[in-house]
Amino acid sequence: MVMAIKKLKVAVVIPTHYNIKSSLHVLLSGYRRLIKDKNVDVTIFTDKKNKAGYKGFKVVNIQSVDYKTPIEKALFALGVPRFYYTDIIQKLKGYDVIETSNPEFYMFAYQSYLAAKKYSSRLVYRTSQTVDGFFLFNLTKYLTRPFIKKAYDFASALLFTNPQAAQRCLRLGYATNKKKFIILGHGIDTALFKPIKVKKSKKKILLSVAGLIQLKGHQLILQALKKIHEQGAKNVELWIVGDGPYKKKLQELTASLGLQGSVKFLGGIGHEKLPKIYSQADIFVLANFQEITPAVSEALACGTPVVVMECGGRRFILPNENYGLVSKKFDVEDMASKIMALLKDPSLRQRIAQKGRKRVIHKFSVPLYAEQLYKAIKEGEK
Repeated sequence: MVMAIKKLKVAVVIPTHYNIKSSLHVLLSGYRRLIKDKNVDVTIFTDKKNKAGYKGFKVVNIQSVDYKTPIEKALFALGVPRFYYTDIIQKLKGYDVIETSNPEFYMFAYQSYLAAKKYSSRLVYRTSQTVDGFFLFNLTKYLTRPFIKKAYDFASALLFTNPQAAQRCLRLGYATNKKKFIILGHGIDTALFKPIKVKKSKKKILLSVAGLIQLKGHQLILQALKKIHEQGAKNVELWIVGDGPYKKKLQELTASLGLQGSVKFLGGIGHEKLPKIYSQADIFVLANFQEITPAVSEALACGTPVVVMECGGRRFILPNENYGLVSKKFDVEDMASKIMALLKDPSLRQRIAQKGRKRVIHKFSVPLYAEQLYKAIKEGEK
């Protein structure tokens, strides 16, 4: 008689991160691969307020105290963990592995540690954060560090999307055992994100893909576009993909710069439709204040050259300017200069596009990402 092999039960605790048009799709693509290829059962824990569903995954809804309330904003300003859930520990019983975000920012991640300890589950933390923290964090971190360090010490594996995120954890004194570190990167579906033959616009198209919030830096790209127009390149247009609360201010800035006819707000677009948008663009531009995003690798996978403002994790994706041009942080003049350099040199655009796609395929494809993810949740299984 053949005994059935017990599936590895994994709880992915991401209650406030639910928009699949964001970088969440990278994590889900990795887990979908594991569900398909490995003996893994994955359940996503999400906030009841989100009413979210994820194709191919089980979903458990949990009840928050402060999510989407003024309390959340106050805790964020104080620099202490937010998003406390009343029923999370009870509902995490029975899982072999609990995978979640960084506990210095998220109370649900600390509660995941308490659940893992109570039920003898394996705990895995995952973060892309490269800046220390926000607002009063540099003061309050001394109060919370003893508790947070216990959680990090208990974790069996620590996943980082780039080496700078790992260095941050070391610098803050949260993690000390480098043997737990796994540099995960962003997993890119290179079968989906690939060059597509499309009808090109007569204009030169710049593309920005990110949520419409101030930290994503769309306003800097608008200012760079104005500089480009002032240099006589008025046939350059900017397409912005994404939704968010900063949209009205970006539209007002567009009008004040006199760019209404040269900027298109395309709204949120599903990932299955993005390859066509990337392929229509001549240059992808990232101006994120914090970390490099999966959109850079997606653009390169589609054969679109990139200009990236210096940010956390940039060197991991673009080790040098053979793979994309890098502008100085918050320097709109330099950003415009780098964009113009690509616009004026088709052969440079082609070289960057070719080398960039090759690097993404060899370093950041979903199968490689999924293997690293599996290593984190499987090794040391209890």
